[in-house]
Amino acid sequence: MNKHGLKEYFPPDDIANRSERIIFIDLMRAYAILMMIQGHVVDAFIDPIYRDSGNWIFSLWDHMRGVTAPVFFFSAGAIFSYLLLRKNLPLKDNARFYKGIKRVFILLFVGYLLRFNPRLLLRLNDFSFDTYKSSFAVDALHCIAIGLGLIMLNYILNKITRTPVWIYYFFFALVMFHLYPAATEIRWVEILPLPLANYFTKEYGSNFPIIPWTGFVMWGALLGYILSKKAYLASSNIFAIIMLLLGVLLHYTSGTMLNLMFQITNIKSFYYLSQNNYLYYHLGNILIVLGILALMANFIKIPSIILAVGKNTMMIYVLHVFVIYGTGYNIGLYRYFGKSLDPYQVVIAAILMLAFFIMIVYLRGKIEPIIRNKYLEHSFRKYS
Repeated sequence: MNKHGLKEYFPPDDIANRSERIIFIDLMRAYAILMMIQGHVVDAFIDPIYRDSGNWIFSLWDHMRGVTAPVFFFSAGAIFSYLLLRKNLPLKDNARFYKGIKRVFILLFVGYLLRFNPRLLLRLNDFSFDTYKSSFAVDALHCIAIGLGLIMLNYILNKITRTPVWIYYFFFALVMFHLYPAATEIRWVEILPLPLANYFTKEYGSNFPIIPWTGFVMWGALLGYILSKKAYLASSNIFAIIMLLLGVLLHYTSGTMLNLMFQITNIKSFYYLSQNNYLYYHLGNILIVLGILALMANFIKIPSIILAVGKNTMMIYVLHVFVIYGTGYNIGLYRYFGKSLDPYQVVIAAILMLAFFIMIVYLRGKIEPIIRNKYLEHSFRKYS
């Protein structure tokens, strides 16, 4: 057991990888998923009369909620890229690459499963995408799946061309951000079937079109590349402070820098992004969060349960949709408490929901080893 007490929560097949994991990335993932839960609870349950942008508490909460999705995508790209690249293996020998392909299909399958309306099966004779368009909307899991797919595509290009993979990551990160202005002007449904058009537009219910949101995944992949080559940076206070300062710089000056680039190049995407500056602004916020959490990981013993939360983001994400919003297969709490609670009630609800999911992770960490040991014992007796 290491200083973070990871042994209790990590499955046996990950034992060899524990020492090679980057603690602050798991901490970022835990931060993102817990912030997402409280953000969704508050947003879903609070009475609209309490949404006062003039109230500094609400404004701070709203700002922090806006940071959550970018951190979620960034950390997903960072950990995947790091694990993919940490061993310099030929493509055919890199098991992480093939696990990544499987991961992409699982994310897409679960993403559509959460959106799927079973009543659709009763209307196959006169089925239309427009009637059930919400079943084909793109959400966080779809976007992350495409982002991981891009990371693997870049990895393949690296193996074919021998061009350093970080160049591809950097290029695709920029492209996904700077194609955003043009993407908003295209009528995607006129050139693509609705399920595919949903990957590029929010017009039909998608929350996270791949342009620009996979850009955050690719920026995370770039960090993963750096750490795969220089893992010692993860425990470097200087690295953490540099990330923090770079984040502050982007947070406060990215709009000005984008406008300056427009003045120099006359490229319209720079002007659009400077006037609607949430992409580089949030990239700055990500780096601020990264720097703070990296410093925390260096100076504070992070509770193992928090790191375990960061390792179980997929499970938590899926469960929170069932519990809070409901799906085509169940009724969520939103049906009973949606838009009806006052601030005190919603704070209590958020705390209880966070405690519930942390407890789920804790119980999983306790129960899984028992089940696994029982299975191994049964298999040993069967074949001995």
